[in-house]
Order: sequence, then C-alpha cells, then structure tokens
Amino acid sequence: MPKTEVLRAYRFALDPSDAERATLSRYAGACRWAYNYALAKKTQAHQAWADRRTAYLEAGLSEAEAKQRIKADGAELTDRIKVWDHHRKSLTLTVAGKPPLPEMQPPAGQETLVHRLVAVRADAAETTRERELLAEARATVNALKTKAFRAGFRTPTATDTSALWRVERDLPKEQRGSPWWREVNVYCFTSGFDRAQVAWNHWQDSLAGRHAGRRHGYPRFKKKGHAESFTLFHDVKRPIIRLEGYRRLVMPGLGSIRIHNSGKRLALLVDGGQAVIQSVTVTRGGHRWYASVLAKVQQNVPLLWEHVHDDGTRTRYLSRTPAEEAAENGGRVERIGRPTARQRAGGLVGVDLGSHYLAALSSPLDPADPATALVQHPPLLADSLAKLSKAQRAMSRCQQGSGRWRKATARVSRVHQQITVRRASYLHGLSKKLATGFTHVAIEDLDLTTNRHLLDAGLGNLRKKLAYKTAWYGSQLVVLDQGEPVTSTCAKCKKRNPSSDPSCSTFHCPSCGAVVHRHQNSAANIVDAAHRQFKTVASDRGETQNARRATGSPGARKAPGQGA
Repeated sequence: MPKTEVLRAYRFALDPSDAERATLSRYAGACRWAYNYALAKKTQAHQAWADRRTAYLEAGLSEAEAKQRIKADGAELTDRIKVWDHHRKSLTLTVAGKPPLPEMQPPAGQETLVHRLVAVRADAAETTRERELLAEARATVNALKTKAFRAGFRTPTATDTSALWRVERDLPKEQRGSPWWREVNVYCFTSGFDRAQVAWNHWQDSLAGRHAGRRHGYPRFKKKGHAESFTLFHDVKRPIIRLEGYRRLVMPGLGSIRIHNSGKRLALLVDGGQAVIQSVTVTRGGHRWYASVLAKVQQNVPLLWEHVHDDGTRTRYLSRTPAEEAAENGGRVERIGRPTARQRAGGLVGVDLGSHYLAALSSPLDPADPATALVQHPPLLADSLAKLSKAQRAMSRCQQGSGRWRKATARVSRVHQQITVRRASYLHGLSKKLATGFTHVAIEDLDLTTNRHLLDAGLGNLRKKLAYKTAWYGSQLVVLDQGEPVTSTCAKCKKRNPSSDPSCSTFHCPSCGAVVHRHQNSAANIVDAAHRQFKTVASDRGETQNARRATGSPGARKAPGQGA
C-alpha cells in the first residue's frame, strides 16, 4: 500500500486546573484583541478608500473611472513602498548571512531613490552598519504604509498589521497599545491577525463572486466571551508542542496540561518518526477546553495519483482532480495502488441526504443487512430538547449580566456543546463507513434550508468529512451538479415526472407504472447521474455502460438475442 504525507488533526479534551483555565481565557482574549485590532486597521483603510470613491462619484465619474483615479493617485506612494520594502528585504538577508535580492527594476519616477539605496547598501557592506540601516528601513516602510492606509490607497495585510503592532504594542491602552502583550505567547497575536485576514478575504471573494454559496457579510468585531480560541506554533526542528506521556499536552507558554482522553495514538506516531506536530489550536466549547493538534503524518493510502512531470519528477496527490489540473501544463497522470477489496466489492454508492432519513443509500452499508441502506436521523436535538428548553427558560428569568444569568447561560451552552459532540461523533462514524466501504460516494449539491431536521443532522459537516476522508481512504467523492432531477425522475424508465410531490414517501411513475420508495428512487438516480458525470468506471470490476446507460461487463457472455 503506497504511503504519503497528509495533514491530520488530533483533538483532545483538556482537563485544566482553575489557574490554567484562567490562563487559557487570557490567551484567547489576546487572540480576540488582535483580531479586532487588525479588523479596525482594515476597516479604517477601506473607509478612506470608500470616501475617495464617493467623492469621485459625486464629481460625475463612473465606478470604474473612480477606481482607476484612486489607483493613479496612490501610484507614486505605492512605488516608494515597493522600493523601500525591497531595500529592507535585501538588508534582512544580508544580516542573516544570506545573499541579497537581485537589483530591482526601478519603477517610473523612482530611479534616483533606487540608485541611492543601492549605494547605501554598498557602503554599509564595508562598515558593517547593516543592522542600523535595517532598523531605519523598517521604520520608513512602516511610516509609508501607514500613510497609504490612512489615505485609502491600500489595505493592510496580516504581515502589515503585525509590523504596525510591533511599533504600537508598548503604547498605553488609550492609544490602542497593548502593554500587557508579554503576559501571553506572541503567536496569540499573529493567529488573530491571520484570522482577520481570512475573514477579510472571504468577504472580498464573496463580494467579487469568487466564493460559492451565500454571500458573506462585512467582517464584524468579536465580542468578549464568544468563540474563545487561539493557535500556537513552534519550530518543528526544536519542538515545544508535544505529548508528555499519554495524558498530558505541553504547549508554549502554557506548560503541561492534563487531557481527558489518551494521546497514545499520536505519541506513538511521533516517537516512531511518522508524524511531526505543526501547531495546536485551543478552543472553548461550552464548559470544556479542547486542543486540536495539527500534525503531518506519513499515512498508508490505498489509492494515490501521481503527476509525472516531463523531466521525470513525480508529485503525489490524494485525489485525481488536482493531479489532472497539474498535468494541464505538461506531464501525465498515473495511478498508484488500488482500492481495498471491501471498496471494490461496494463499488459506487448513491447517497440521498434528506429530512425523513439522514441518508438513503443505493447499497447497504453492511451487505449482510439490507436494513443498513436507510440511515435514520440520530435524535440528538429531540432527546435534549426538554433539557435545553428548561435551561433556556431559567436563563430568560434572570437579569442579563447578573451572576445567576452567567450560570444559566453556562448551562445552556453546556447542553448545546453536548449535542454538538454527539453529532460530530455520529457523523465521523458514518462518513468513515462510507469512505472505507465504497470506491465512489455520490451525493447531491444540496442547498440547505432552515429545516430543523436538516440543521440537526449537520449535512454540511457530513459533506466536509466525506471530502477529506474519501481521499484518506482511497475512495472518491462525486458531487452532482445542482439542479440534477434525481427526485422527479423514474430510476427504472428514466422518464421525468415534474408533478411528483417531494413530500410523498413513494414515487409513482406515470410512464411505466413503477411504485417505489422515494429515497431509494433518488439514490438510484444519483448513481446513474454519477456514472454520467465522471469518466472512470464505477469500480475496478470492469463495469461499463452501454448506450442505454445499463451496466455491463465487457467479458460477460451475452444472452440470446442481445447481439454478439
């Protein structure tokens, strides 16, 4: 079985003491503060840009002309920033003992500045003043970028925000400083800056139509006490994040914290050289704190795809699609390994996700038990609804902000967290059975509604788990195009019945008279649509399709009257 490197997260429930719990809250608060700090910088720059655009629009310019005029106004300042930033990077490499960057092509109007900075670097090489010049270059770059941000000519990135924060962090709180920053690990701030950048990029992509799904709103500031989380990193060559035995986790700045569940599985991989810990993300969920340890793991995968470059070098991929995309510029794609015997026996399975059943399968999960073709909804919310309602009524009777209100809120949060953990556990088990039992898993591209049963089932989470688990275990996820008429088409005669009622449990075909269970009919149609969508065959048993979309084996003997 071929082996490849994959990123896997190992989640542990922490068992901190009261003092450790307070420290975790302080770290999460620093990350939240950094997120709000970065978002404020971005918002100010965007507001300055919007004010300039509004002024040009009121002057009679079109939207495109206004944007072009703003870009032209900031061209000279932007070019100066590029020149000084190149100067700073060259000095940074020189101080580190590395070769400097090649000389840059001077932007228009910046030739004199480029030549002057080149001469300064040449003179510094003889007097060893690189460190002094580096400090001056950093200050100049930050000053120029601050000017560009305030004018609305550019929006600060996570790197820009980090550089500006290092200048302002020792200022008093009244001046947006954070003089308490030494009390926490510095990665709390950098992870907050990174998260603000991700939120901003999501909003920008959604605004430009590059993001699928519902449109994202303008990023909002995080409120204290909500979504407490932070991420810590370390140097993998000198690891600080590690397991101490099987029941304690060591993190930078936090020390050794006990965990509820055993870390033996990850510890054995690390000790055996099969895993390298990259980072840890600590999150508060309800009354518990969780640590998600991200590691690069050498994992056996039944099926891999290799992009063979023209020069003979090989790059491995977990799924076929990225390998084919890489081969568009040259080379070829080769398959390594094959699905397991269990997957080949299962072949392609169609999964109809819905409100009556969590999943209706075209083939049962257990071949010996046909009843496993229908997966019932786990009554997670229904079982906890009485307890949740009681906790919410008690919270509504308390004065908001009081001590009793905080305790009641904690009880409501605890019930929700228990439901979330049980739901995740159930979906992990179902997704793994699908990924390890079939070569292809076909599902619809659903547009989820506000139906309570669908929300309680977590169908979006199930799809996410299938996306990475099918790649881990050598199978393939097939997502049908939206609008595929799987619910209104007869799986037997392939005729559509647009007047079919989706709320009815049975499907009646007016053409052939077939009467079947609606979910079974939809699952069969999903299998048929998946066969049409991907070019490979459903499994490695030689199945193909003829012109009538019927499966057939090339080596099978033909029945009388079916041709040669």
